[in-house]
Amino acid sequence: MTSSDSLLSRVRLNSEWHARPVATMPAPFRCTHQVIKRASNATESREAFSQLCTRHSQPGPSEDSRYHLAQLGSALIKWEGHTEADSITCLVPGNGSPLFSKSANQFAPNEVGTVFGDELVCGVNVEVLKQAAEDLDMDFIRASLGSNEIYGGPVTDGKASLWTSFHLDADGYCRIVLIDHALPDTALVRLLQRVLETESYRLMAVEGLPVARTTMAELNQLEKELEPLMDELMQSHENTDHESLFMILSNMSARMEHLAAESSYRFAASRAYSRIVEQRLAELGEEMGSPQLRYSAYLLRTLQPAMRTCEAAERRIEELAQRVTRAITLQSSVVDLVRTRQSHAMMKTMGDHLATQIRLQQAVEGFSTFVIS
Repeated sequence: MTSSDSLLSRVRLNSEWHARPVATMPAPFRCTHQVIKRASNATESREAFSQLCTRHSQPGPSEDSRYHLAQLGSALIKWEGHTEADSITCLVPGNGSPLFSKSANQFAPNEVGTVFGDELVCGVNVEVLKQAAEDLDMDFIRASLGSNEIYGGPVTDGKASLWTSFHLDADGYCRIVLIDHALPDTALVRLLQRVLETESYRLMAVEGLPVARTTMAELNQLEKELEPLMDELMQSHENTDHESLFMILSNMSARMEHLAAESSYRFAASRAYSRIVEQRLAELGEEMGSPQLRYSAYLLRTLQPAMRTCEAAERRIEELAQRVTRAITLQSSVVDLVRTRQSHAMMKTMGDHLATQIRLQQAVEGFSTFVIS
């Protein structure tokens, strides 16, 4: 690598730290956040958003950029390209009347909802209010969230409050009420970003749960198939069809490798997303003495069992693969032992035949000597 190439590489890496734009807006405002499963690669997604910006006379994302901020219509829109999906965040000044009556993405151009596809992984509507802590009306918040059972409380050392029911509305979106008590605009936006990332990554993390359940079912079937094979190995004798047994175990080993390859990426991704969620929750600065069940407490109570299921499935794959490998090793040892016994038996038979031939030869020589004498 030349010095100029090395410098260009360092510039790109350094620019990555400053490339993520911040969508700043003073409260009150409303926000819609969507995470859409990517149907194509990241380059095509960036190009699609760039064309959308061009149609509305706005500059598009630069080459190799994974983030971009644009004012499209009356909505401030932020696009982010992630590993597996694209996210679109729309911010619009003012709140709905009543809250959540009209979401922020309804103020954005219609193409925004279709440019990245329709496989929605996560949808969140947030109403950001400006209100003093002592003026909180919990009945109003419950009515806005459509549930008497809500979770949340003070965050960022009591300078804001966060409330949600974790239920989805008729459009499949989670509703969150975020109340700014005494935060600067930049701090408020960072808090909103943490909440949105928490919602996005928790749902992407639990995508490993269906894979874990399917994997568990296949592992149960493989374990049932392995047990009689191990019994046959324990009771094996010279008439056992070791070649057929070896082929069955080899096929089972191949199935285990396929199962591991099929699920390893999903489990690793879920583990990474789960760690991000835990980090974002720790950064919320929730008050521990809140009478309501905290936002993080409810979320972790549902996320952690799912992650443990994924970890258990991953661990069982490894353990069963080791058992199959040990079975193949044991079977090979049995085959070697059988072959050794057969070789010894054959050598003994050959030795007996040779001894008989020697005795016959000695008898013939003795008889010949007697005749000649």
